[in-house]
Amino acid sequence: MKATEFIGTTVLDKDAKNVGKISELAIKLKKCRVDKIFVSTGSALSKKYFIVVGKDIQKVGDYVQLNLDKAGITEKVHVDKVEDFVEKGSRFKEIVGKVVVTQEGLEAGKISDMIIEPKGCLIHNIVITTGGTLRKKDLIISDEDIDTIGDYVILKLEKDDLEKKAAD
Repeated sequence: MKATEFIGTTVLDKDAKNVGKISELAIKLKKCRVDKIFVSTGSALSKKYFIVVGKDIQKVGDYVQLNLDKAGITEKVHVDKVEDFVEKGSRFKEIVGKVVVTQEGLEAGKISDMIIEPKGCLIHNIVITTGGTLRKKDLIISDEDIDTIGDYVILKLEKDDLEKKAAD
């Protein structure tokens, strides 16, 4: 499932009651993991967030069903701002747009999405968008193709390897 599709999904508790929506993901990109999932509750004027992790998720489909009841959700950490509870640069929204560089130091594109397994909180692939405005292509890069992650993402791949992936 693409992370951009997962964000915004309605969340149900174990008793099938609506408890909110997925609003943000805290990512540990170097470990290829979704560290925390933030669920927003309340109205626009009184929005709060609570955090769930992989073990809290029962099922993922058109909805995310938690294996927590109302009392279990009440025990979760509730925060007013997501930014106060995650490391700088680890929010999904901060990772999208990060520049991806080939082994030779050439810009390959930018991260536009991730393919995740929400229940296991795993990131299997990143999606990078390459090319100019009229020649945009999305490439799916395996976590095994990533060499280093910092301010930029450096791939183990060379330009020719990327062109082969684009042709597939």
